[in-house]
Amino acid sequence: MNTFLLVSLTIISILLIILVLKQPSKTNGLSGFMGGGSDTFYAKNKTRTSESVLSRLTVILSILFAVIVLVQNMIVK
Repeated sequence: MNTFLLVSLTIISILLIILVLKQPSKTNGLSGFMGGGSDTFYAKNKTRTSESVLSRLTVILSILFAVIVLVQNMIVK
């Protein structure tokens, strides 16, 4: 059981690193300073983009990572 948790933890951590590196930065630079750009197609359909899918996968894998760490900690002690 401990070996399975360790292997799954390693796989999830590698996937998390890849997902975080694939996500674009959240800063807008000077475009957010002028106040424009909030009424774009991207802003209206943000839930359907690949960025939102990457964000959701990151949250799901992070929660799974935390749960596996807690379970593994309970088993070892």
